[in-house]
Amino acid sequence: MCGICGTTEPSGRERVMRMCACMVHRGPDDEGVFAAETSDVVLGARRLSIIDTEGGHQPCANERGDVWAVLNGEIYNHPALQERLRRGGHHLASSTDTEVLVHLYEDFGDALVDALDGMYAFAIWDDRRERLLIARDRFGEKPLFYRTAGSGLTFASELRTLVAGLDERPEIDVAAIRELLVLGYLAGDRSALEGVRQLPPAHTLTWEAGSGRLEVRRYWSPPARPASTTSSAQELIGETELRLREAVRGCLLSDVPLGVFLSGGVDSTLVAALCAEELGTALQTFTVSYPSGAVNEDDAARAVASAVGSVHHDVVLDDAGAAQLVPSVLGRLDQPNLDPALIALNALAAFATEHITVALGGEGADELFAGYPRYRWMDTATQLHRVLPAGPAAVLAAAAERLPGSAGRMANVLRPQDLVDRHLDWVTDDRRARVADLLGGTLAGVQVDDAITADARRIAEGVLDAEGVVGAFMRLDQERYLPGDVLAKADRASMLASLEMRTPFLGRGVAEFAAGVPTEIHARDGGKALLRGVLAKLRPDLERRPKAAFRVPTSSWLVGPLAATVLGVVLEGRLVRDGFIDRGKAAALVARHAAYGADADLLWGLLCVGSWLDAVLA
Repeated sequence: MCGICGTTEPSGRERVMRMCACMVHRGPDDEGVFAAETSDVVLGARRLSIIDTEGGHQPCANERGDVWAVLNGEIYNHPALQERLRRGGHHLASSTDTEVLVHLYEDFGDALVDALDGMYAFAIWDDRRERLLIARDRFGEKPLFYRTAGSGLTFASELRTLVAGLDERPEIDVAAIRELLVLGYLAGDRSALEGVRQLPPAHTLTWEAGSGRLEVRRYWSPPARPASTTSSAQELIGETELRLREAVRGCLLSDVPLGVFLSGGVDSTLVAALCAEELGTALQTFTVSYPSGAVNEDDAARAVASAVGSVHHDVVLDDAGAAQLVPSVLGRLDQPNLDPALIALNALAAFATEHITVALGGEGADELFAGYPRYRWMDTATQLHRVLPAGPAAVLAAAAERLPGSAGRMANVLRPQDLVDRHLDWVTDDRRARVADLLGGTLAGVQVDDAITADARRIAEGVLDAEGVVGAFMRLDQERYLPGDVLAKADRASMLASLEMRTPFLGRGVAEFAAGVPTEIHARDGGKALLRGVLAKLRPDLERRPKAAFRVPTSSWLVGPLAATVLGVVLEGRLVRDGFIDRGKAAALVARHAAYGADADLLWGLLCVGSWLDAVLA
């Protein structure tokens, strides 16, 4: 795991040194810089040493010194690739996965990405052709930001790092701020700064020194999903197990200690069970808990740890710890992420670094194996409205809204609504309308809702006929929510603590197999039917694990240990001073939450965005 950066601008070495200094947290163990002799191209890397800790210095080159590479992430199949390269006559000076890239590039050029299984963002400079190749992994586990200016290019693993390599900070993208407040993350290639893009997952970027020509190209898409299969349930479960075992073995390649982040749900339980089989008593597991509140998962995690025989660590995040940690983390993020679980993951990572350098998690399982209940609710709503006229449906929805308990979701199912709009309102808890009521002058005229809807519609409806409602919204989550929220959260939370996160469910073999299974099979048994089947086969004592995640008691924090922070950031900070949010409406929101506990998600989002603005604009 590392942070990488580079530039084609004049004074490149100075720029890259500034960028490297800005991301020591991503690579505290080593630093390296390469400057091309015949152009302004300079590459830089900060290294967190995991594979070949002594010989894995970056940037690294081929034997002739005319192809250079920097890598952020891990190539899980690098041992097999190294053997293949040696058989082909290549001399490898180390056992690091970064060196594999330069030799694969010699053999296959840009098509080397087709040989890779892993999580990565890398850059390769071809000195003979004076050409730069940058690539990002298939699901976007590792970040990569870039900015063009004229014929020049600057790139980096984090947004704040990239800014350190520029002559001045780009302006805040005000439309991105509104999108953040609605979605909780930035979708697609947008960043929070004007003129700075994210390289999308499964894409390459090439830049040519002579012409300054830049091209972004997609190199991979999930295979087309079949409507049916002749395989039996047991055959599919067996293949799922085989693919997961291979992915876990790849994720366990490490020359430093590793462990599992354990929430106690199906995904992390399955990862822990497979790791325990591979590592035995060497496995360490970690979970986070709170002294009070209703979101603790420590009992479930401890039960799993006891069953698999791991050495278990329970990280307690109390009010005093939250009061210190939350402002620190939110202010250090390169761009906002409004998912509260980022705080829990960072607390977990910071503690875990006392014991391990690499942690495995369950990210990606819900999106690839139909784990979110909303997939099935969406399908139910669609089927219902095919037979129920709009008038009676609206009457029934109004009646359901007056019922206590969980009838609210049924009211949403009954209410006539466009499919994509229903999805967006569910996943954002109607924040499109609620955010609009808070806006100040800077954002009041900025429109993003239509663009958000159009983007979601393009992706979901593109596969709706072939894959059905469940498959359509699984694909939407894989292309937007997974890289924009889930994986960005995991990367930043762990790397702020200089710890590497790995996700076996996103291994290439697992992902391509999962995409080849009909969605109706994934959605059986409440979702994740194949993963539950594997867990039942391996550990029947752990079969019926409930859905769990690293939840956070945000509502109680906002009126407790974070109350003073909320007042300072939300009511007195750049969020209101620069007109993003109306102060009077924000004050009413704070008071309403203090009195009734309402709109905690909205207030948390203001705290996240406001903290970032205060740090960036200081």
